[in-house]
Amino acid sequence: MSRVVTKEQYFDTALAVLAELGFKGLNIGVLCRRLGVTSGSFYHHFGSWQGFVDALLDHWENRQVRILRTLNFNQGNPDDDIRAMSDLATGLHHSAEAAIRAWAANDESVNLALKRVDESRRRTVHKAIKGVVGDDDTAAEVTALGMAMLIGYQQIAGGGAELSLDRLIAQYARLIYSYARR
Repeated sequence: MSRVVTKEQYFDTALAVLAELGFKGLNIGVLCRRLGVTSGSFYHHFGSWQGFVDALLDHWENRQVRILRTLNFNQGNPDDDIRAMSDLATGLHHSAEAAIRAWAANDESVNLALKRVDESRRRTVHKAIKGVVGDDDTAAEVTALGMAMLIGYQQIAGGGAELSLDRLIAQYARLIYSYARR
């Protein structure tokens, strides 16, 4: 086991483990076995388990911010914003996010990172929806419904239920446009 791996490989592997085994299945031994390295490699990169958790959360949170930036929200066309919002929702690693949500209920540092990601998403989605509906209060309610739909989808799909996110998003878009400014 004399392989050299990057921090990013640890993070990608951790997200895959979270998706497959949940947060209780994520540990140093599993990561090192999957990467084909010794625990010395892990400690070299992160120093401790908490050091790894902090780095993983920082990586995940920064990736969410980059995704929001690359989707070009708020460029002047509300329809493009709604499409970008749909792309955002379909492009997430839903099983890993469901595990992160479960982990957040058990770890305050994970909970704080999740709250920041959710708030960033909520602000972005709110702006997109407000561009269609115009009214701030209605946009806030429809945004909350969208966040609840996404989180609910992650929980249901993580449990193995067959559910089409594309169909849910299409229904959600119809709801948004039902409130469109006249």
